[in-house]
Amino acid sequence: MGHCLMMRKGEVHTAPMTYKANFADNTWEQIIDACHKNQVPETWVVGNQKAMTINGADYVIDIIGKNHDDYADGSGKAPLTFQLHDCYGKTKNMNSSNTNSGGWTSCAMRQTHLPAILALMPTEVQNGIQEVNKLTSEGYRSTTISTTADKLFLLSEIEIFGNITYSASGEGTQYAYYKAGNSKVKNYNGSANYWWQRSPRIGNYTSFCAVSNSGLADYISANDVYCISFAFCF
Repeated sequence: MGHCLMMRKGEVHTAPMTYKANFADNTWEQIIDACHKNQVPETWVVGNQKAMTINGADYVIDIIGKNHDDYADGSGKAPLTFQLHDCYGKTKNMNSSNTNSGGWTSCAMRQTHLPAILALMPTEVQNGIQEVNKLTSEGYRSTTISTTADKLFLLSEIEIFGNITYSASGEGTQYAYYKAGNSKVKNYNGSANYWWQRSPRIGNYTSFCAVSNSGLADYISANDVYCISFAFCF
């Protein structure tokens, strides 16, 4: 006699999602699922890329780290960290006035500009992004380090360069992507341009750190309008 499987009312059985070995061949839904289940294939490595459409424009997204960032809810390490390969299509300031007071925690970039970009990302990506803890000095020449829980975030100086020139110490560790020697130059509208870091400049009250158009550590006045290459985790 055959056997029938009894299902409870309202119960839905779905097959486990499978992942393709080549990172770019997966949908963002598959990538999010693999990260949330901590089942990222070993073949998905730092430097892999995939396109994402944001507000009608296509952006290349890089894997810049594996098991680098801590989930803000204390559940462990995010399997992957992603960053725009080049700059977002609109430039922004860090603050409307020329100050780094309040540091990353209360700047306009974190409070206003990045949340507005997040709202334009694909729905499954918005829902899939998880907050991670980021360490940043408090600004206004303070060496005190604050922890923020972020969905979209900018990188700190040490996360890019592996050392500090203009920032306070204690703002994280270098991502594997940059440690491997990948370019720090990022393009905006096809040309290399300055892009913001979240690090306040430790030496004054008015600037945040940035990466120059030649890929070097630099800084810019907080109210200047420059490029954004944000990062995130699922």
